[in-house]
Formats: sequence, structure tokens, C-alpha cells
Amino acid sequence: MVWTFDPPGNVPDFVDPTRWHAVMAAHADDMLWQLAAHALDRKISSLTAADLDHIGPALAYAHPLYQPVPPNAETVALKPWSGFPRFVDRHAPWPLPPIPNDLDGSLRTVEDLGDHDYAPGHFVDGDGDPVDLPVRHRQNEYLEWAARRGADGRLSSITFVAEGHDYFSALFDADERAVVDLYQRFTGVPGVTADALRARTGIWRVAPTGERALVTRPGGYNYRNALNIDPGIVHLSHHANSLIAQISVAGVSGLIRLKADGTLVSGVDAEELLCCNRGGDPNRNSDPKISQQAYTLTLNGYRYTLANPVGVYISGVDEQSITLPDGESLPREWWRVVRGRDLWSDGGSRVLRLEIAPPPGETIGLEDLKVNGSALRFPGQVARLIGVHLFVARWKRETPGTGPSARCLGTCCCAEGKRVLLRDDHGRCPPGTKIAFPGLISSVTEDLGPQAPAPTVG
Repeated sequence: MVWTFDPPGNVPDFVDPTRWHAVMAAHADDMLWQLAAHALDRKISSLTAADLDHIGPALAYAHPLYQPVPPNAETVALKPWSGFPRFVDRHAPWPLPPIPNDLDGSLRTVEDLGDHDYAPGHFVDGDGDPVDLPVRHRQNEYLEWAARRGADGRLSSITFVAEGHDYFSALFDADERAVVDLYQRFTGVPGVTADALRARTGIWRVAPTGERALVTRPGGYNYRNALNIDPGIVHLSHHANSLIAQISVAGVSGLIRLKADGTLVSGVDAEELLCCNRGGDPNRNSDPKISQQAYTLTLNGYRYTLANPVGVYISGVDEQSITLPDGESLPREWWRVVRGRDLWSDGGSRVLRLEIAPPPGETIGLEDLKVNGSALRFPGQVARLIGVHLFVARWKRETPGTGPSARCLGTCCCAEGKRVLLRDDHGRCPPGTKIAFPGLISSVTEDLGPQAPAPTVG
């Protein structure tokens, strides 16, 4: 059977779905080249198609266009993670005055807008003029949300989304009108134009050193546009909340990793694994859990690929923790699936957009509800009840083994008594911090040359 990458949740946005297939196929190609470079301990620029033909079938991560997914492959949901950012919890308490229901400031801080989802610097347009492009920079678990309030200032609805901004960028390239229609639908703004969503002269991120990195090409989709922030939410806005990031963290976890002395990275500690393979941010709930589960498949002799349709989905709601004022369970009619499907399916949800609001005819509002016994006052209280997951297709290798191994690419540092991890490629921690996971790489490394025994195929 010929593999086709369908849009997340099988949403019918693309008039020509092959445009999305081409985007995803290119991302899968990039992942394959990256894995081959890691496994062969070479730079990507030195690899040839023959190298990929040699190493590709041995990898745990399978490119579905080159290594067909067998008919007996099993589609499984990875264990979900919490949609509330662990980054925010790890940095608590925040410098805000304690108030009821938010003593450490986390529920207010998570609503901040800013650009800390990028490294220090500032944005400029193609003319070199600074541009302010704040997004929900604290919400980095592939889940973001926005609340609407009534004239009295009380919560009237909360919308949660799990749709990557890169999907909307691809859709904009293919069909600007489709994106405009979605914006008008989800923001309630009738006069949205394509130009309001376009980066006319492009956007770059300028580091303190003056180095520039392209964010959006001239004429392309500005995923940090203001309409996605206020008056509503259309898709994920945080830089790291992309489908590309999801593919990367799942893909790089398909290689057995070796410490500096050649011993196996067990994967028991999900943060250690992610510090080793550099697949994502170890301070998130999402990336370590995705990496650990993909790595476990690798260790257990599976091959896998992200299941079609590839996407990050809202996995479900902790219904037991949100109640009516009298303590009774909240009826499911308060929840509305706007995009996607199967919210209440055990492990099968592919929901992309979810809203909570009083159903028609209801006489009480959101702020009359209780979350874990406390009055609902902040959207983040509900976000803590939302899970997120993704799906993989897995199958056992024809020949027992675990595939290639590769050395660790980095480690992490931490300050004494702190839970926040700082990624480090060379084993030289900043003053006041120390190596969090000794032995992943040499303690002092001038470059990323070989540290472990030569990669093997097994």
C-alpha cells in the first residue's frame, strides 16, 4: 500500500492534500538524513544516497515512503503528558503576590505573552526595523489556550488547541483563502485578510551578536501574527510547538545511545535520555516522555513511524477533577470538539481543538465550577486537566536486534537544589551549576568528535 501523509485529524482544509503530503515527506527526509549522520558519526554533507540505502533499513525509525509499513503494524497511542507547562512549575514560585488559587504565581505567569520561546535577541522585518511579535511563550507542551470573558470580566469559555503553526504555514502557502476563513471562524473577526497574516518583507531573529536567523520568508505566513493572540486562538504560537519538533524528538530517539565510556544509556531517566540525544527540551512534560517511549520501542526490538495522520492531539480530560458547585461530575455537554474527533475514546482521541463553556440553557457559568475543590478562576486550572498525546505505528523487526547505536550528543547542567536543566554540548557548565548526568559525554570536550566506540548495527 502506498503511504500518504494526511492532514492532522483528517481535517479537510487542503483542496489538494498532496501539498501537505509533500511537506511531511520533506520533513521525514530530513529526519532520515539526520539519523544516518548520527548513526554513521558523520556530517550530513558527507552522506550519499547509498549511505541512506545502507543504514535506513536498520534504523528503528522508519521513513514510511522508503520502508513500507507492514500490514501487521500496530497503531498505538503513546502515554499522554500534561498540557500544563512543566517549565512554569519548575521555575515557581514566580515574583508575583500570592492570591487565592494561585499562591506561587504559576497560573498567572502561564498566560504571559512574550518572545522567550526564542533565544535572546529581537525580531526585525526585511527592512531591518524591529517588530514586536509576542506569543504564548510559556505554553510549550504542544497545547495552548485562550479564554473569553463576559462584560463582567468572568470566564465565559476556554479554547484549547493542539495544531502546529507549521501546518498553518503550509496551508497558507497552498491556499491563503482557507486560512483566512479559519481565522474569521475562530476569531470572530469578519474582515480578516491574507495580508494581515503575511510577513510582507519577512521576519528574522537577531541575536545579541548580530547574527540573523530567518523566521518567516518574505511573503510567507507570519505564524506570530496578532490575530492568533487576540481576540482568539487559531493554532499553537510557541516556536517549539510544531510538527517538525514532534518528528524530531520521536525520530532521534530511534537510535541506541552510548555514554562516553561506551555503556548504554538505559532510558529509565527520560530527562537524561533527552539531554543525551538533544531531541528536545528536558524541562517540558512532552519531549522527555515522547523520547523515552520511542527509545523503549527501539530497545525492545521494534521499528516504528509516526502514525498517519501525523499530529499532536488532545488525549482527554481528567473528568473527575472538575465538578459542578455541588460536587457532581461536570456533564460532558460542557465540552465541545471543534476540530478532530473521538475525545471520549479510550486512548483514541484525535482532537485538535476543544472548547469548554456552559451548554445552551445552562444557568451557571464557568466560574461557578470547581477544579480539585477550588473555585475556577484561571484557564490554567483547566489546562492542568488536559492530556496530550501522539500515535505511532510499530512492528517487530524481522531479525532480532536494536539497530545502530550512536554516542550522546550532549548533556545537561543544573544548579544546586534546582530542577531546571540547562542543555550543554561540551560538558562545560556555567558557573554555579554542575553536570546533571555525569558520563554522557567527556567532562570537557572541545568539539563533538567521537567519544564512544564506533557505531554498530545490531
